[in-house]
Amino acid sequence: MLSQAVSSSQFSRSFPYGRAWLRPSLGGAGLCFALSMGCSSTDAPPPSSAQGGTGATSGSASTGGSSGGSTAGGAGNQGGSPGAGGSAGSSAGGASAGASGGGQAGMAGSGGTAGSSVGGASGMGGGGGGGGEMKSGGCGKMRTLKDGANTVQSGGMSRGYQLRVPSGYDNMHAYHLMLGFHGATGKGSDIAPSYFGLWDLSQGSTIFAAPDAIGGIWSAMTDTTMVSDLLKALEGDLCIDTSHVGIEGFSQGGAMVWTLACALPGTFRFAVVHSGGGLAMPQTCQPIPFFSSLGNDGSGQGMSSDFFAQTNGCTVAALPMAPSGGHACNDYMGCSAGHPTRWCDYDGGHTPSPTDSGQSMSWMPQEVWTFVKARD
Repeated sequence: MLSQAVSSSQFSRSFPYGRAWLRPSLGGAGLCFALSMGCSSTDAPPPSSAQGGTGATSGSASTGGSSGGSTAGGAGNQGGSPGAGGSAGSSAGGASAGASGGGQAGMAGSGGTAGSSVGGASGMGGGGGGGGEMKSGGCGKMRTLKDGANTVQSGGMSRGYQLRVPSGYDNMHAYHLMLGFHGATGKGSDIAPSYFGLWDLSQGSTIFAAPDAIGGIWSAMTDTTMVSDLLKALEGDLCIDTSHVGIEGFSQGGAMVWTLACALPGTFRFAVVHSGGGLAMPQTCQPIPFFSSLGNDGSGQGMSSDFFAQTNGCTVAALPMAPSGGHACNDYMGCSAGHPTRWCDYDGGHTPSPTDSGQSMSWMPQEVWTFVKARD
């Protein structure tokens, strides 16, 4: 694993306010008022939260047994039901268990007298589970999207975004995709071209994009639709592994990430939030691998991390806090299979790229990339 990092000056936002200005007792309105005071991520009052959807179960019956459908973003479904018996032959066992999201294998078909029964098909893994690549419609096509500034039509508007594709792009190779979300009053070019320091670490494995919020302020409803339209445009033009799409955001962009993670279950392999705030927490959500960080500008892991830990079936308990001038990253324990939840506390201000005392380079990009690579 590379140990590259980025300079804190690339992303730092200057905040004169200490830990006390953003406490849970502020409530939704207080949180947004507090966030409106800082950096180029001056966050607006929160729109209503996007509700986390529940994926529908699909799958038609196969010969001798039903096929397990997949629940988007949720835990793995059950494998197929027992195959019906034939008339004098052996019964076939159930198919293999689902991907690492975790479905159970189908039961063996019942025996008969002439013919064989086929066991159930395998269940699909839940959100964040492992599995083979899924090539997008853009594979094999000549790309038309260029690196740099682009636009996509959404809601009758032309929405801007930044794009960076690995050099030597191969339209038959399915690349991973990462979407980055800027803080309030910012723009996609604040994230590009380093994309939170992950571009160099990705070593040509990943396509990166960073959309612009309208007026720099994210809207839960409008921008959930925009992201869906952006994904369609990218996946239709570029060769992308649609099972490896991740999201990362800072400040109000971090709040947009938790909104998307819950509003579009099954779409994203993982979610990364740095100092999130400015949009309400979802009411419900499907399990998803989740990484979050926060410094002295917030109220600790309770701001978003505990919500996703609970969603992911983890044991919610106080995790170690950062030492003076340093940081502490820890995993929640007992999470459901395929849904790790990691929290980083650091002694610093409102930034996605904190540095330890006496250091000029941030430790955050490597921490995030290690988490991302573990989802491969």
